[in-house]
Amino acid sequence: MSTDDSSPHGPSSALVPSSRPSLAIRVIYMIVFGLVFWILCWTLAIAALAQLVLTALAGRSNPELLRFGVGLASYARQIIEFLTFVSERIPYPFSDWPR
Repeated sequence: MSTDDSSPHGPSSALVPSSRPSLAIRVIYMIVFGLVFWILCWTLAIAALAQLVLTALAGRSNPELLRFGVGLASYARQIIEFLTFVSERIPYPFSDWPR
């Protein structure tokens, strides 16, 4: 992950203007990441339901599901920022997985 902190939205939130994809390419990426986001929402719902059941049965949350949820939430944020033009950074797999 890049360490460029010059953006107000955190590290690597924007590409250098000269490496900006054309609008037509961005539209294709936006369609793909819109579908990825839809799948991510369903995955997050299943993970949340699994965490609820495991917490009810074990009396505590599952640390692996917690870590998974944090990763999914960070990835969702990357996708949302890209889809809403907050960021020019193309999300994973075209950049690093969020930490």
